[in-house]
Amino acid sequence: MPTAAPTPPEPAQAMSGDAWVPTVCMGCYNCCGIRVRREDGQVVDVEGDPLAPNSQGHLCAKGKARFLDLHNPERITTPLRRRNPHKGLGVDPQWEPIGWDEALETVTARLDKVRREDPRRLVIAHFDMPGYGISKAFGTAFGTPNFHWNRADYCGAAPHSSHLLLNGSFNAEVDFDLCNYIVLWGTQLGHIVETIPLHAAHKLADARARGCKLVVIDPFCTNAAAKADEWIPIRPGTDGALALAMLNLMLNELGLVDRPFLRACTNAPYLVRADGHYLRDEGGGKPLLWDAAAGHAVPFDTPGADPALEGEFDTPAGRCRTALQCLKTHLLQYDVEAMAHVTTVPAEVIRRLTREFCAAARIGSTIEIEGRQLPFRPAAIHFKRGSGAHKGGFHTTLAMHMLNLMVGNLDVPGGQRGVNPVGPFWNVQQDPDGMLVPAQMITKYNRPYPPSEARVPVTLDLHELFPAALFTRGLYAWGISEPEKFGIDYTPEVLLHGRTNLMMNSHAPEAMAETLRKIPFQVSFTGFIDETAEFADIILPDAHDYERWDLFPANDPYAFITPGPGEWYWLMRQPAVQAPPGVRPWTDVYLELAERLGIRDEMIAVGNTIWGIDPRHHLTPGRRYSVRDIAERQARTLIGDDFSFDRLRETACMITGPKSIEQAYPRPFFSARVPVYFEHLIRTGEQVRAVTDELGLDWDLAPYTPLLTWFPCEALEPDGDYDLLIVNFKVPFHNFSISAENPWIDELSVANPYTYHVMVGPRAAAARGLADGDRVVIESRHGRDEGTLKVTELVHPECIAIPGTFGHWARARRISGAGKSTAFNRLLPPPGLTRIDTLSGQIDTCVRVRLRKA
Repeated sequence: MPTAAPTPPEPAQAMSGDAWVPTVCMGCYNCCGIRVRREDGQVVDVEGDPLAPNSQGHLCAKGKARFLDLHNPERITTPLRRRNPHKGLGVDPQWEPIGWDEALETVTARLDKVRREDPRRLVIAHFDMPGYGISKAFGTAFGTPNFHWNRADYCGAAPHSSHLLLNGSFNAEVDFDLCNYIVLWGTQLGHIVETIPLHAAHKLADARARGCKLVVIDPFCTNAAAKADEWIPIRPGTDGALALAMLNLMLNELGLVDRPFLRACTNAPYLVRADGHYLRDEGGGKPLLWDAAAGHAVPFDTPGADPALEGEFDTPAGRCRTALQCLKTHLLQYDVEAMAHVTTVPAEVIRRLTREFCAAARIGSTIEIEGRQLPFRPAAIHFKRGSGAHKGGFHTTLAMHMLNLMVGNLDVPGGQRGVNPVGPFWNVQQDPDGMLVPAQMITKYNRPYPPSEARVPVTLDLHELFPAALFTRGLYAWGISEPEKFGIDYTPEVLLHGRTNLMMNSHAPEAMAETLRKIPFQVSFTGFIDETAEFADIILPDAHDYERWDLFPANDPYAFITPGPGEWYWLMRQPAVQAPPGVRPWTDVYLELAERLGIRDEMIAVGNTIWGIDPRHHLTPGRRYSVRDIAERQARTLIGDDFSFDRLRETACMITGPKSIEQAYPRPFFSARVPVYFEHLIRTGEQVRAVTDELGLDWDLAPYTPLLTWFPCEALEPDGDYDLLIVNFKVPFHNFSISAENPWIDELSVANPYTYHVMVGPRAAAARGLADGDRVVIESRHGRDEGTLKVTELVHPECIAIPGTFGHWARARRISGAGKSTAFNRLLPPPGLTRIDTLSGQIDTCVRVRLRKA
């Protein structure tokens, strides 16, 4: 058994001497190609890599300032052990330094005991995307299913599911090169937030310069809204109501839809029985549609059929309607005037926006690209967390995306597009019902379709109760706090934690503290003691991203290779400087823990599959490996047998070839259909009902309906003097909770009049006798915090806007602590039945608050 972590081999560029070292940024999760300047063994500058397509020689403020974190005087450079057994908010852990051998022996002993007794009692929490493959392989070899705790369900559970269902992709974007009309709905794509930000910012700027119109729908006038042609303020949590009103207009009043696309590429013509299920043939069970020419029902894939899109038809199984007819009838309840009252968006604006979008889409037009005639739809709606992070988020984001579907703009020139649903070694599939199934390479987690089987939970994130959900990571706190409620027969014993600040980015810290206190032994891999690390029993100092290797590619194509025309490019993160003595990358420490526990060979065996390594390059049992070794095998699999680290001298980006037209614009080239009617949810809901009845749970099954529906948030109900709604938005020079301690970023934030403030409209301020600069108390029924007020017209009159993930209180926070800024998440309740979308696991961040002078 080793007493120290194996020393990784030296990189191709020895880490001494002055040099520009190409690598990959981790100022956020977007993996931009960069060059790091090293002088006298220290990083002194960073710039974008001109050879990397995702950065093109540019860099945002987050990336430019990232190297200052190397010099933070509070950086941890030796393992620490807790001496104070009491854990809580503001409690001094009373750290004492210990050696690596003692720290790893302590951790290994606790892990070994758990593994022998019940390996499920280990929980792994992090949001270090390049490290997912390491933690998953370790957790699988260890025997725990609990290896993905982070706050992703506060962000993307619903939007990602919608993209997977309609694009076959995890993420999405807009064809900026050809689009003439863009609606950003609860997102700031193209404004240095969201996915592939430098590329998107360049492309959107070029589009705007040539005349592309930009409309932003958001309760707060974000950077994107401030630069748009039109900002449409909307009441939080009503985005689904607006989208469904627009769909009602398109289908029932204007008739502006792409009928050929609906016939050939969706289940709109499928016949639906009175019980909501498809009408199927008796032989093969295929869904049937009505052949208008033949005058009877035929299987959906019958050659030469003329599918009817609307109508009711007599069949041997009884009277049936087309799926589109079901949707049209259902949408009649979303009257424009009624939804204008719900959303606060005037009816005339809803009508104009709908007409403009449909007209801009140029339904029926084509364009020639590479000698091929393709559909041309130069209008797109893009959405993300802001509009989807609500109860009913699954239906809301699908309703917004259905607007794209109705004009036929999915993955065609000018339109809305998924991020790489088709690639050089993956493709979408088609199930027996003719429906699209995304590639597992792109899905990464659980496919929303086809759904899994509902069952009594085994994992603490409860995902077995959400069989049509992509992931349910944000529900770990619920499962840990009340396992017996869900039939879980164990409680967690050990938490391995790093690179996600659960105390800051989830819900009210008092409630999260109670959850963490239920886990007896906690280990934090971190470079700085944050609010969550203060609950640890052992701290292991983690390396900065300029000091480590990562699995390859750093820019996984499911989210981080630019979609549309271009090249397939792959980025390798390599260290630019040596980590300080006593500091190790957490991923390499996991490999050593596996060896100490005697599960190294099991981890390598499952890792070969998880890491996508070709059998010719498989890691073999009985040997030690570093993360660098694994990345080399991955690169030889992806780039070629001749891969060498010498290729990283000029750039960390390796290009394997251009995208084909079928990869750049895939929708016209595959036959799998996408849904306008979600028939699979009927059966899935019945399964969930059976399991929740068995557990005695009063579960919300309303979202398991095949027709898109708006489900109001709990916070939309009046609640006494809690008469304002809070909204949260991203700041382009901040990332999660990790950037607030950076002095350059702090300088930008102080200079910006909004970043460290709480925003409220003039009427709300005047009604409370408040003025600019006042210290105020913001209080919900779940928590409270203070802030400095900014009175502005840039926020919906019913709202308070709180940016970012600020309001730190950890003892080691010299810059971001001491009452600077406000913590949005302090005001949120823990996950519960009234606060989640029981279909996707999306957590509702809509909360009522009251405001007063401090």
